[in-house]
Amino acid sequence: MKLSKTSCRVLAAVLLIAALAGVSVGTVAWAASFTDVSSSAWYYDAVNFVTSKGLFNGTSSTQFTPNGVMTRAMFITVLGRYAKVDPDTWLAGQITGSGVNMRSGPTTGSGVVAVLSQGAAVTLAGRTGDWYKVRRGNQEGYVNAAYVSPRYHAFSDVDYGQYYAGYAVWAYEKNIVEGVGSANIFSPNGNVTRQQVCTLLNRFASFMGLKLSQTTAAVTFKDSASISSWAKDGVTAMQRAGVIEGMGNGNFEPNGSATRAQCATMLMRFDKACSGQATTRPSPTPTQRPSPTPQRPTPTPWTGTTTPEPGFPADTPATFISGTVHPRYTIVRVGLYVSTKSYDTCLSEAKFYNTNGTGFDYGVMGSDRRFIWSGTVDDRSISVTISGNTFTIWDSAGRAVYSTGGALAIHPAGSGKGLTQVNGQDRYYGDFELRPAAYAAGKITVINFVDIEDYVRGVIPYEFGPHWPAETLKAAAVASRSHIMKTDLAYLNYGIDIVAKDGTQLYQGRKNGWSESSFADTDAAVDATAGQYLTYGGDICLCSFSACDGGQTLSAQQVFNVNYPYLISKLDPYETAIKGEIGNYDALVRASHRVGLSQWGAYAMGKYYHKDYLTILGFYYTGTHLQYGA
Repeated sequence: MKLSKTSCRVLAAVLLIAALAGVSVGTVAWAASFTDVSSSAWYYDAVNFVTSKGLFNGTSSTQFTPNGVMTRAMFITVLGRYAKVDPDTWLAGQITGSGVNMRSGPTTGSGVVAVLSQGAAVTLAGRTGDWYKVRRGNQEGYVNAAYVSPRYHAFSDVDYGQYYAGYAVWAYEKNIVEGVGSANIFSPNGNVTRQQVCTLLNRFASFMGLKLSQTTAAVTFKDSASISSWAKDGVTAMQRAGVIEGMGNGNFEPNGSATRAQCATMLMRFDKACSGQATTRPSPTPTQRPSPTPQRPTPTPWTGTTTPEPGFPADTPATFISGTVHPRYTIVRVGLYVSTKSYDTCLSEAKFYNTNGTGFDYGVMGSDRRFIWSGTVDDRSISVTISGNTFTIWDSAGRAVYSTGGALAIHPAGSGKGLTQVNGQDRYYGDFELRPAAYAAGKITVINFVDIEDYVRGVIPYEFGPHWPAETLKAAAVASRSHIMKTDLAYLNYGIDIVAKDGTQLYQGRKNGWSESSFADTDAAVDATAGQYLTYGGDICLCSFSACDGGQTLSAQQVFNVNYPYLISKLDPYETAIKGEIGNYDALVRASHRVGLSQWGAYAMGKYYHKDYLTILGFYYTGTHLQYGA
């Protein structure tokens, strides 16, 4: 996220728990209390700052250990305390079975402490093998992991019982921290490096909405080539804000472990660089709100252009026009788990779990992309295997309950409106067709048949930010909805319109581990624009978008060798205005095709320039209109 003029209030003094500092200290410490912190030391004031504000403890009542290193877990905890995060909020889980036993120990032979109902909320307090340690009210016990669903993403190496666990989950959900080498590895005990500290502070500032002062002239460190590409923007931002300096020899030493004294100093300087800003910080705790009922708004005619800011173009919004357009379908066929060569899932066994607790209907998909019912399996957990061209459905007890040849379709029993988890990963609305894989004998292709609006719900939280500005998300919804109707790619011959993880649009349905509140803003954007398509000359537009455009979009002719009059090359002052604050900016530009909408440019238009979604669409897709689908 980009930086705004908001407050940077320092926390009231709260001591970190013993695991963060090394020992428990009963009272607030000051630098003068430590025998290893000289009053002439360059970090003396910083030690005063972090200890008096409760961000650090000493390693003993008389030692601060300034040259000791900070771990990633420690530093994330410091940021969480700075933001007044309640870590238990981020350790929430839900019971997924009915009449689930909470036991006194992590074995089926342990005594039953309580019986939990389906949907019961619990706090995750640890994990032992296949058992979660959970708290509910004043009770604590163990529940088999098969019956517990964490509400948020968790790194595989984060122990829910450790002091840093809630902060690590919070930092991941707020895009402050990423995995190390793998999206699932946090490496809590790894030493935090100097370049990691800069990156974490930069992302933290973005989340908190803090505008860092840029008071220091830019410098080039002698070892700048050693700074990782993902860290360059954070290092530059912290250097310009006066948060970091070189090591005295012109080097930055990006991969060097950051010491306690260095971290304390950076935090003090960071606080100073964003001090004096007067507005409210965003709440670090998600709030649940109901999705609005989809309604078609009455379009307001555009009456002219606005007076632009210096250096920015006049607004030329996309306008609503009369008449409807005819999307080629209202149900999208999305290929899940697709290999790059054959567009097949290459699954030898497809597993489905009905998160609503009911069973599955089975049948076939009709020519109108509608499910045709044949029967029902009264089991919320089923798997499907293939032998030759014959599919077999197995229930959770391992019993074969139905077999058919050629093709098979399933969806949640009854209305078919529930969420289905596929192979223990993400959850999806809609129906599922299973076909024999075209180029992989004995494997299965899984196709999600999903309503266009639910498809868009499964795209924009991941292509854009789940809590980006409302008008930006509305523009994203219209662009995503329009783009799928214009995309013709090679996998159409496989009964698939689009693939879930192709370079076209990332589709993850309801991402596993995300709470429903995570989708509140994007769902609202989809509802507010339901049925709206961007058109040019009466045809739905190919609404290409990518992360960044480098300050100037490219035309479809330049990149795709096809002429679309609304996809032209033009300067993008909105993205240029914030490029210094976009993490990994140069790398994002290199990885982007730069045709059509810039995601970060649209972010800036919505957040800082207060443009509505019609203006955002009109800027990136020149001369376009909006129409409702018939």
